[in-house]
Amino acid sequence: MSDDFVGDDEVLYRRISAGRNLYKRRSDGTIEEISSQAFADRELRVSVDRAKLCKKGARDTLGDDKGGVVGLVAGEVRRLDDVTRNDKHDIVIQRFKIEIEPVPLADNLAHAEIYAIPMFTDADRRGAFRRLCRSLARLAMSRWEIMPQD
Repeated sequence: MSDDFVGDDEVLYRRISAGRNLYKRRSDGTIEEISSQAFADRELRVSVDRAKLCKKGARDTLGDDKGGVVGLVAGEVRRLDDVTRNDKHDIVIQRFKIEIEPVPLADNLAHAEIYAIPMFTDADRRGAFRRLCRSLARLAMSRWEIMPQD
């Protein structure tokens, strides 16, 4: 598969930073939940790294952070079907298709972004985009590549 398409079987890494209340621990030290805020993004496009392009694996994504890294499977992300725009009565008026686009950066060739079709607008920030972030947090819960060390 070419580097200009993210295949359904690809793993996508997302850093979950420490010290920002992005995850909650149980008393035994295990992670109870990941906050949807761990996937928030001002541009309404969730940044991830393509595992197959990370030379040091999840360590490339973690960097110097003391947090952790989760892995999402691209096909599972694309199959999310609960990302909707709803009216004031909570009736679905728009269903979004979720896609992943390679967006290599000069200092990170593995960079990609999870986005919606049609594109989210500012009006979707508290509704549809938040639903996407909650769904990604649920998918990530059991997929820690590197557990937080805090």
